[in-house]
Amino acid sequence: PPKEEVKGYTLKDAHDLTWRLYWKGDKGKQCHEVTINCVFRTIPSQTPLTDITPAVVLEAIEEWEDEGNSGSTVNRKVSHISKMLSTAAEQGWIKAVPKLPRRKPGKHRIRWMSEHEELKVLNACTQLGLDDLRDFIVVAIDTGFRRSELLGLVSNDFVNGMVQLHAGSTKSDKARAVPATRRVAEILTRRSDNRKLFDFQFHTLRARWLALKSHLGMDDDPQFVIHMLRHTCASRMVQRGVNLAVVQQWMGHSNIATTLRYAHLAPDSLAIGREALEQVSTVPVLKVVNC
Repeated sequence: PPKEEVKGYTLKDAHDLTWRLYWKGDKGKQCHEVTINCVFRTIPSQTPLTDITPAVVLEAIEEWEDEGNSGSTVNRKVSHISKMLSTAAEQGWIKAVPKLPRRKPGKHRIRWMSEHEELKVLNACTQLGLDDLRDFIVVAIDTGFRRSELLGLVSNDFVNGMVQLHAGSTKSDKARAVPATRRVAEILTRRSDNRKLFDFQFHTLRARWLALKSHLGMDDDPQFVIHMLRHTCASRMVQRGVNLAVVQQWMGHSNIATTLRYAHLAPDSLAIGREALEQVSTVPVLKVVNC
């Protein structure tokens, strides 16, 4: 008979056992420790093992790439997740180890939402009664904040029209702030009675997102993930002619190379270069006047 998954075990449980059995005595244990800390910043350690699916890992990969991680660095993190799941499977905590996505060096498709698609998504949230998710999506698109950054926002983080991220709450550990759009200001003001602006956990957000995805018939789109909302923010700014240096600052990219992934979306970028070269000042012509 097929194995039955044991409920209640988390990714941390799998890590602790893997550490004792395999990594603790390994000469590369310091590397294991650093890698796992990075994994747990993206996928919370208390996530149930049964929730670690290829889709969850793909979303983590999107975030790591957004931070500038190379394909080899991403794959090292995925390998650590796979090892923890293998240990869990050996104990009978899960039925089998899911086939997790890997990355090859090179370019990766950036998935973002058009305004038309966003309207469909927001309308679907209303139909499903997912008002909190609707607000979350709007704020994510207009701020470009990561999932973890949004879930950490408190009412005091919206001050004088600016949405603030404090040092230690961002992936780079650097503080930054972005001006709120009108619709973001409306949402954050309306939700200001709550200490946490979005008072739900990682697994709750994911369950709501999956319900939305299924309702929209997007189950076969592996790129339709929460992190896509951050891509949408950067893509829209670039498409509307915002300078890449400004986009880099807004998004909190530590490396301009990360921002340059969106450069191909800039409108008429070559035409703008031509126009700049053609704007040559007229040289005044001196005339000789006989007196």
